[in-house]
Amino acid sequence: MASELMKNGDGEMSKDERKVYDRQIRLWGFDGQNKLRATKVLLIGMQGLGAEIAKNLILSGVNSITLKDHTEVSILDRCSQFLIPRDSEERNRAKASFSAAQKLNPNVKVIVDTTPIEENVDSFVTSFDLVIATECSPTDVYGLFGYFYQDVISTHSLYGEVFPNNAEIDTLTSTKKKPQLYYLTSALLKFQSDSNRKPNPDTSEEDIEELKSIIHPQINDSSSDQENKESDVFEEYYGELFCELSPTTSIIGAMVSQTALNTVMNKPVDNYNVFFYDHIEHEGKFHLL
Repeated sequence: MASELMKNGDGEMSKDERKVYDRQIRLWGFDGQNKLRATKVLLIGMQGLGAEIAKNLILSGVNSITLKDHTEVSILDRCSQFLIPRDSEERNRAKASFSAAQKLNPNVKVIVDTTPIEENVDSFVTSFDLVIATECSPTDVYGLFGYFYQDVISTHSLYGEVFPNNAEIDTLTSTKKKPQLYYLTSALLKFQSDSNRKPNPDTSEEDIEELKSIIHPQINDSSSDQENKESDVFEEYYGELFCELSPTTSIIGAMVSQTALNTVMNKPVDNYNVFFYDHIEHEGKFHLL
């Protein structure tokens, strides 16, 4: 059941709000800030990545943000979920994140929804201007690696998809040769689809072998990637896939948030719709897939 935990008046921007958002207003003007103040956001998934995105959008000054997550807090959340206090008695991740999230910006309505996303999803999401889904097939973080996928459904709707973190960002001019993380991402998504779970540190050896059995045939079937055929280029990656790490979530969270803000501001959306980050190579790139 959804519960609204904070109320905030709409209307003309107050003097206090102008002080809070002064730097942002200088960047994108009153019109841009008012677009944010009118935007209702649905954020699905409150793991470390969700916490990063929530922080960025709350500080930007959206009208409201609904934190939707029906899962319980786990030990793995300590790796990157900074909105949940260590001594929190709340078991639900969205509820446990509420207090710290609301303190970031009292001008923003923070709402908690603990129902599964599968319940009335079509009718539910239409009440929001911006939808960001994390911890699902299109959006997630795996250790030191990550990706996100952007799909502008309408002027103010976005799906985000996430993999790891950090560093330089380039734009590819050719997509004939698939990036190495394409294969790893594809294998992780198939693993989740087949197993109905993410790789788990308690079963790391078995999970790594399963990932290898998925990746190797994909590489061998690609005639253009001769380099990748010659050896298992992912050998040093496998041990880094079992939790979300703060450096990774901060980079991916920033990229997703910036894309969301651009969508709200009606800025043109880049045709390169998938961002891969490779921490080992210290490189982030946009691709067109």
